[in-house]
Amino acid sequence: MIHQSDFGDSHRRHWHDAELLYRHACWPNADQLYGFSAECGLKAVMHAQGMPVDATGKPTSRQHQRHIQLLWSTFVSFANGRNGARYVQLLPVGKPFDDWSHHNRYAHGRHFPRTDIEPHREAARKICRMVQQARQDGLL
Repeated sequence: MIHQSDFGDSHRRHWHDAELLYRHACWPNADQLYGFSAECGLKAVMHAQGMPVDATGKPTSRQHQRHIQLLWSTFVSFANGRNGARYVQLLPVGKPFDDWSHHNRYAHGRHFPRTDIEPHREAARKICRMVQQARQDGLL
């Protein structure tokens, strides 16, 4: 069964679980969840700004269906085009998820030292703040 998409809930859930794993030094899975949390946070804001979705809540544009490492630029363009520059300004500078991949869920855990996931964690934290700001603004 495919359930209705809820990007905001998914964002919070993945962040929460990533932090639990992080505190227990489970770096590889924490890293994956930081990426998914960030992705869902961006999609939550895009959805609130009018990103088209189908009946299940899945984005209809392939450009919006991407994972975080490819979605980043899409978000910036989309948000800036929808009077969302204030949310773009809350993002970290650069593209902190360029080296993240959902395919790494298959990789050996030795490839994920804590130092490598810190930038993903910090970027995901900033996206959490951006989502909170969007909530305070009444967007979400």
